[in-house]
Amino acid sequence: MTTRTTMRALAGASALALAAAAAAQAQDVTKLRMHAAFPTQTPVIGEISPWIGERIEALSGGSLEVDVFEPGALVPATDYFDAVSQGAVDMAFGTPGYGAGLEPALQIFTAVPFGPDVTEYMAWMREGGGQELHDELLAGLKLKGFVCTLTAPETAGWFTRKIDTVDDLKGLKLRYFGLGGRVLAKLGASIQLVPGSEVYAALERGVIDGGEYSNPSIDVAAGFDQVTDYAYFPGWHQQVAIDTLIINLDTWNAMSETQQAAIETTCGEASLRTLTQGAAAQPGAIRAMLDDGNVEIARWPDEVLGALRSAWAEVAEEESAKNANFARVMESYDAFRASYADWQDLGYLKPAAD
Repeated sequence: MTTRTTMRALAGASALALAAAAAAQAQDVTKLRMHAAFPTQTPVIGEISPWIGERIEALSGGSLEVDVFEPGALVPATDYFDAVSQGAVDMAFGTPGYGAGLEPALQIFTAVPFGPDVTEYMAWMREGGGQELHDELLAGLKLKGFVCTLTAPETAGWFTRKIDTVDDLKGLKLRYFGLGGRVLAKLGASIQLVPGSEVYAALERGVIDGGEYSNPSIDVAAGFDQVTDYAYFPGWHQQVAIDTLIINLDTWNAMSETQQAAIETTCGEASLRTLTQGAAAQPGAIRAMLDDGNVEIARWPDEVLGALRSAWAEVAEEESAKNANFARVMESYDAFRASYADWQDLGYLKPAAD
């Protein structure tokens, strides 16, 4: 065999080897369908979904391919826990409380009325036993999940009428999510289950008298200040809101360690990204509200806040009596808050008096 023939043979063998390697690599790519609970054009909590998909792909070295689907494309926006649990959808990004019908205790991993700031909340999650409880509850639903966004405190509510007393809440048709809605129902409000994407239309048509969705920057972008008269603060119902990425447990267990690390690392990055983006966006949103003058920015009267706080204590007790998992999670949460209280009091500056 001549040298030229030998080189051609080697080149041909190398090309075949490369083609075989490429084919093997293509076969090793795992394709995942990811449901997004929030429209991807929604600031921060929606825009993060495609970023999550792209980041997982990059960190996995291309071995994971994530297709992100808008709300309703695969399953209804908030009704996805069953689909992921059963493997009909590989993964989903949204609020843990959307799974409350399957496991009520998941509401505590979303937001807690009169709850802590983000530092204390995540200290409980990561160092105080919250994450272990979250993992246990999800495993019972054949799911694996990670905190994947942290949202700034929410607007307490957008109303078409002023709230001066507790009696003013009675009979109002309000859109409130999760435990906050349960609290307001205690004070006589009628809580309507309106998807977040439909809150503007419900307010505009008078289907509801008020409600909440997210923090001011997201709410203003949705136009709530155009269809209401009052914006109330502070957001007693969600001082911080958590969103999670959940994955079908069989799908998760079939992944390599590198692929699993890509998902966990992405969610850690996404949490910091949304926390800072959300915090930075709020001053501009408040300034826009003040400058436009479409709504009156109001604070809850002390009497109303006191009644809401008392109602929350009743709701927490009732839910704990009904559900053992809810009771276990609340016990862990309350114990951590009690142990943290001295540090919270001594370590942080208090707002200056007006």
